[in-house]
Amino acid sequence: MSRVTAAWKASPRKVLTAVSALAVASIAVVGSGANFNSVSANPSNTLATGTLSQTNSKDGSAILTATNMRPGGPASTGTVDITNSGTLAGVFTVSKSNVTDSDTANPLSARLDLVVRDLGDCTPSCTATPVTKYTGKLGAMPATALGTFTANEEHRYEFSVSFPDGGSGGADNPYQGDNTSVRFDWESTSN
Repeated sequence: MSRVTAAWKASPRKVLTAVSALAVASIAVVGSGANFNSVSANPSNTLATGTLSQTNSKDGSAILTATNMRPGGPASTGTVDITNSGTLAGVFTVSKSNVTDSDTANPLSARLDLVVRDLGDCTPSCTATPVTKYTGKLGAMPATALGTFTANEEHRYEFSVSFPDGGSGGADNPYQGDNTSVRFDWESTSN
């Protein structure tokens, strides 16, 4: 017989105690191994938001005013400079609102032709080829995409309104003495 068998037969408690003591000792030896540690930090991280704002050279004023318009007469024009004065790029649009016609049966806004052209950056003078952004009836103008402006980017827009000739025989007589007013709203959204 082996010694373990003899010890087991003589005192199983002593064998279990010895085996348990060896197990605890081996765990203590494995668990108490030495190791290396290293720690670093990045303090004072600063985060800030950008800004999106715009400058309108005629803010609170009309872009154009036309009087004594006649069918087939010359177009009336006006310009406005729109600048992204923020630090973020933004997607810009222009739309019409608050259209008021003096004659609701024959609304002048539905008769007048409007052309909106982007003349580009006109600092100090306009040198870009104009890009037509909208052409159609004044009263039907939807929100019109103007593109993405980077920070401090400026564009000059020309608004041209004309009264097209409706033909002979007094076709345009219902519009005599009428007037219309419209507001143009500029909006920018960060992208």
